[in-house]
Amino acid sequence: MTELRIGLDVGTTAIKVAAYTPEGECMASAARVNKVSRPAPGHAEQDMDTIWTLTAECLSELSAKCEGASFAALGVCAQGDGLWLMDEAGKPCGNAMLWNDTRASADLETLAQRGATGAVGLGCHTDLWPGTSAMLWRWLRRNRPEAAACARASFTCADWIGFRLTGKIATDFSNASIPLIDFETRSYGPRQLDLLECNDLGAILAAPKRASEKLGALSPDAARKTGLPAGLPVSVGTLDLAAMIVGMGLDRPGQTMMILGTTAVVNILTDHVTPTEKPVGASALHPTSEAIIRILAPSTGAAAFDWFTALHPKSLGGESTEEIAGKLNALVEDVPPGANGVTFLPYLNGERAPFVSPDIRAQFHGLRADTTKAEMGRAVMEGTAMSLRHCFEAEDGLPPAPVQLTGGGSKNPVWCQIIADVIGQDIEVSPASDQGLWGAACLGAAAAGLGDAIALSKREETPTVYRARPEIHEQYCAVYRRYALISSAMRTLQTALNSLKEENP
Repeated sequence: MTELRIGLDVGTTAIKVAAYTPEGECMASAARVNKVSRPAPGHAEQDMDTIWTLTAECLSELSAKCEGASFAALGVCAQGDGLWLMDEAGKPCGNAMLWNDTRASADLETLAQRGATGAVGLGCHTDLWPGTSAMLWRWLRRNRPEAAACARASFTCADWIGFRLTGKIATDFSNASIPLIDFETRSYGPRQLDLLECNDLGAILAAPKRASEKLGALSPDAARKTGLPAGLPVSVGTLDLAAMIVGMGLDRPGQTMMILGTTAVVNILTDHVTPTEKPVGASALHPTSEAIIRILAPSTGAAAFDWFTALHPKSLGGESTEEIAGKLNALVEDVPPGANGVTFLPYLNGERAPFVSPDIRAQFHGLRADTTKAEMGRAVMEGTAMSLRHCFEAEDGLPPAPVQLTGGGSKNPVWCQIIADVIGQDIEVSPASDQGLWGAACLGAAAAGLGDAIALSKREETPTVYRARPEIHEQYCAVYRRYALISSAMRTLQTALNSLKEENP
């Protein structure tokens, strides 16, 4: 009988689980909605016990759907960062504080002004933000000292779920990366801990391991709650993005993948980073290899597409995303590369990669009296592609090999072709959209001794390939130079505008 591999993904807004055959066929799945509590401005929390209850319900439903099946392993991935604390009795010290919590913003600004945050950049090549464990720990220690005093373990969501499944505590390298790992030593950095005044937090952090290692076996109590067999091997939990990268079969420097969702993400695997006190974006250690994942996330991805089509509900509206995309694609297909001189800077929500400027705003440049809606629509799609290229250019240059693309925008063929031509590299789009769950399942199988996670992730599928066209790419190189020049000038202008606001409050 085929033994199924289970992948579990505990996200911020949804918990998902799926059971796969060794070939990658999904045999059953289950999901639960996950809620975020916002008890005060800037706060983002989740009840840790509720997260476990919902996770157990998901696994129980999956088990029922697979009645009679045999299971080989369970792999876990989840949302990263934030602060998840447990006391000596194995109970939460309060609600988990999430990665998007901003209550520590003022404290972060103070630390940055006195130069304390530079150690994080030098250590793990990440731009510190308020929702990281160190910043939230500082806030908790000052505002809820009783909760900080009772903490005996600090970990991430994946580690909490792993503990509830097995009774064992561990974290993986990708989850441990931010903000206290020193990439050179692959251990928690004394300088980061000292300058952030978090040595007490360092004392309760778990030593990082590979996500392909076995965390433990499913406990009898967890087995009763989930319907799964006691003793089932469970892997060390990992970051959801890291599981997605494993599910795509990526573990070597030079490989890249992009996510074109509401926001966009460029993920570049590399074997080196240049230490700097003010890096852009984030970095995480690969869950199974020595590679470093550079994570550059422009603030606006498919949101630009949604914004533009919403401005034209009569001509570009529709009942579904596919219908809306079809209308805009038909409108822009005959517009030549470069949109006849129209450039769109996609900074609808400020920008965070490849530069940080929360105040910068989107704009069209090059409009004329005869500019058409089609040209503006083309410029919007090109502008988002240009921002992805901008991320590559800010790192080590354009990708040397085909790039895997996922997310809602990857279902738009016209947009995918534009991106391929802009970055000058083939774009591969998998017909599957479950790479995170599949990656978690493969990590679980690896932890059970069934093979290498990356080798196990290979499954029979025929991706859609959008070939970069050299002659169009050459045209887009000139368009990119125009885009980069306007972007640079706009950043300078925004600084001047911000000064004007300060003079005239």
